[in-house]
Amino acid sequence: MKRDVMYNKSASSDHEHYLSMVLAYDNRIDAILPMSDRFFDSCISFIPEGPISILELGSGTGYATSKICAANPQALITCIDHSPDMIRCASQKPELNAVAIIEQDIRDPWPATKYDVIMTTLCLHHIPEKDRLVLLKRIYEALSPNGKFICGDIIRPDSLEVEAIYQDRWVSWMSQAGMTTEESDKMIHSRNENFPDMETVPGFYNKIKDAGFPRVLMPYKNEIAAVFVGYRS
Repeated sequence: MKRDVMYNKSASSDHEHYLSMVLAYDNRIDAILPMSDRFFDSCISFIPEGPISILELGSGTGYATSKICAANPQALITCIDHSPDMIRCASQKPELNAVAIIEQDIRDPWPATKYDVIMTTLCLHHIPEKDRLVLLKRIYEALSPNGKFICGDIIRPDSLEVEAIYQDRWVSWMSQAGMTTEESDKMIHSRNENFPDMETVPGFYNKIKDAGFPRVLMPYKNEIAAVFVGYRS
């Protein structure tokens, strides 16, 4: 199946430098996110085998999408992301040739169908907190009766004192992984900007339950990230 990539193909060459930075993102995941292999492996491990339908929200460069394709080549995958540059990056990956990629805000209407799995990674903390429960309810309604919601995302602790400790440890991690002080400062700045809208573990767990999911697991947690899995039934 040929990929259905919905973006402006006439994007100017002015974006080429930015696209090279976007492509570099895939190679820096391990430096940016502590224990990234355990984080993504935990998400992927809950995807069933066989010809299932998957909706990936906030798919970005297709980093997680590639892992989904490797784990289940039979999966029928639809990706949604609002960034045309991220979509251009994903569209250049040959392993994603059969993936439908749509450019839009994930809060806008999705293709009208039911999915066996809806997955999102490192995305929902960018959504304003006031919109998150609405989005989770839509995810619940868009799943098939035995469907799963898989969410790996950035979280925050309950106190600023603990946050300060985690940030120090995160900076140390990034430094040991080869990131410059300027790069790690930008990551800290981004986290601080998003901090008010980030979820705590109990807060996000309760939101998923409030959205209608009768069973919610948290199979993985690190200092700044966690994985949640909600079962439709």
